[in-house]
Amino acid sequence: MIIPAVERLLRLGAAVLLLSAPGSLMAQASGQNDSVLARLTAEALAANPSLAATRATARAALSRVRPAGALPDPMLSAGIMNLALPRFAFRESDFTEVDLELGQEFPWPGTLGARTRAARAESRARGADVSARRREVVVRSAELYYQLRYVVTARATLLRQRHLLAAAVDISTTRYATASAPQSDPLQARVALARLDTEEAELAARESRLRADLKALRKVNGTDYLPVEPIRPDAVPIGLHPSSDSAQTTLPDSLPDHPRVTALRAAVEAAEQTARVEQFGTRPDFTISARYGARPLGSDFFSAFVGIRLPLWAGRKQGKLAEAARADADAARAAVDEETAALNAELRGTLAEVQGGATRLRLLTGQVIPSARATVDATLRGYRVGQVQFLNVLAAEDSFYRAELDAAMVAAEHLTHLVMLEQLVLREAAP
Repeated sequence: MIIPAVERLLRLGAAVLLLSAPGSLMAQASGQNDSVLARLTAEALAANPSLAATRATARAALSRVRPAGALPDPMLSAGIMNLALPRFAFRESDFTEVDLELGQEFPWPGTLGARTRAARAESRARGADVSARRREVVVRSAELYYQLRYVVTARATLLRQRHLLAAAVDISTTRYATASAPQSDPLQARVALARLDTEEAELAARESRLRADLKALRKVNGTDYLPVEPIRPDAVPIGLHPSSDSAQTTLPDSLPDHPRVTALRAAVEAAEQTARVEQFGTRPDFTISARYGARPLGSDFFSAFVGIRLPLWAGRKQGKLAEAARADADAARAAVDEETAALNAELRGTLAEVQGGATRLRLLTGQVIPSARATVDATLRGYRVGQVQFLNVLAAEDSFYRAELDAAMVAAEHLTHLVMLEQLVLREAAP
């Protein structure tokens, strides 16, 4: 059934509306407060080395903001000159003196402000990196967790299928014993059971890998007790109905405040301010200094000086550095455009995945699985009275089994996409 475009837009808008409150998505997605996923995510965020490194880099960038706008350190010098030789006599010459000099350099006006703005922009970029990395860890935790829940669900479904096939083996064996069914019927049932054994081995290995990945993500050593409940596809909320037409306005068409875009915009500003700093470097800096001299055989004196730095080689140094910084700014602007387009495509794709998963899950749980279950019951009844071939029984049971696996897989992917959507549209708290 094709959903009209307007209805689809309203439903997607409602999905975003539901995701507007941080932390509400996971509880709504699973139908309850999933404490296991919350614990896994918290442990992963606390233990992730790259996130810790990104936070340290952000702290370092923040610590550089104030020093960037500080004046150069003043220079204090002390010395003694014109001592009489050969005994280094202090009171034999009128030219002997003790000097104290204090000097302070002053950059061209605006230089310190530009340095501060550049450092502040760099700090914002590193802070945005922390937010972006944090979202990646949250999504990765959800991906592994829901994959693990699917595998646990698949193993439980396989166990039910094994019981169903075992019943089919008993029926076919009984009918073969009474000469009302060929020998191939019980043999085919045993082959189907053997195939389930191979699938069970594959699922067990996959579960071990996922549990190992979750341990590594949380830096857990030794035994890790992680209870995981199977997914109930029929309990996963798939109906996203808006409470009013205003929900349509909540659907974003872009993500201008996403940390990945914020970091690149800050990089543009940092490069522009760096270009200003280098441009100011083509102008002279000033130095003011004062000197006090004490003569043991004469009068003391005071001197004051004003110095100026002559940027004679600015065309080869500061000018080129300013040109390089402007090129960096151009590159960062292009990166902003590229990242914005990528995020917009990711948003549209995730929204489509959420809507498609909801539709598929609705069809599987509402139509496919009930029909497959009814088909199994009908074929078993027909086989008992000799009206249906055993291959049809096996085909019906396998179709029912695959439909249940498909529903579990779609449910796991749907829940993961909901977390991805939440992390995409999540607004960062104001600092």
